[in-house]
Amino acid sequence: MKLNKKWLRVMMVIALLVLVTGCTQNIDANGNILAGREITEATKWTLKAGWFDFLFVIPIAKLILWITDMVGNVAIGVIAVTIFVNLLTLPIMIKSTVSNQKMQFIQPEVERIQKKYRGRKDQASQLRMSNEINAIYKKHGISMWSSFTTFLTLPIMIAMWYAVQRLPIMYTSSFLGINMGVKLWDMIVKFEPIYIILLVIVAIVQFASIEIPNILMRRKPHFRESSQMKSMKFMNYFMVIMFVYFACIMPSAMSIYWITNSIISIVRSVYIDVKYGDTMTKKGSYLDQK
Repeated sequence: MKLNKKWLRVMMVIALLVLVTGCTQNIDANGNILAGREITEATKWTLKAGWFDFLFVIPIAKLILWITDMVGNVAIGVIAVTIFVNLLTLPIMIKSTVSNQKMQFIQPEVERIQKKYRGRKDQASQLRMSNEINAIYKKHGISMWSSFTTFLTLPIMIAMWYAVQRLPIMYTSSFLGINMGVKLWDMIVKFEPIYIILLVIVAIVQFASIEIPNILMRRKPHFRESSQMKSMKFMNYFMVIMFVYFACIMPSAMSIYWITNSIISIVRSVYIDVKYGDTMTKKGSYLDQK
């Protein structure tokens, strides 16, 4: 269990670093696409671009451009493809979310076992602790690797993020009166109301996308907040601050994408809760035996 948590944190940090590094690789400090990173209709879909671009980024960018040609607005193209990408990864997200919900609900019992063996570092005690925890996992059909299924969606999500950055048309278009090529902060310091509202929306929907799953979890019968959930609160708030910061320093096109993705995340969380939320409260579950 400790090994799993350790590697989960490591992978989360790596994913975050990849995302942040991607920002500097595709656009410069002024919010302009770096030379050679543009993707247009003329861009060739070839393996020479690199395996990641070939498999993920270029197809997604081309799809956005194709929809843009049909509807006449690149922002709508981005919204449509964002919805499509999230639908594509929905089965994995459902499996991961349901499994994570189960893990959250049994976490107090896991912590009780860990407390029982606290301070006992001998191999026999550690083995017994591991066996007891594994027995709980097995009883409720939880794989110890279930937390990692979410990372299977990362290549697609990162590719979507890269594709949005690398479309020149994104920075020369407008949507609902918003110039998508300007830095949000440059317009905020000029007290442009629509850009201030845009930043507020980014903060609200990002916070909601993180907090709503927790609210839905706390509403369930027999819910007990574990120490692990308490420790995640700071990380959740930090994530919101981070996204608000990036929204300020990047072109407003990125804010449109983040808002779309966050709203989809909220809808997905509610859908999964309504359709699969009784997983841990059905008759015969661990919680009914407590």
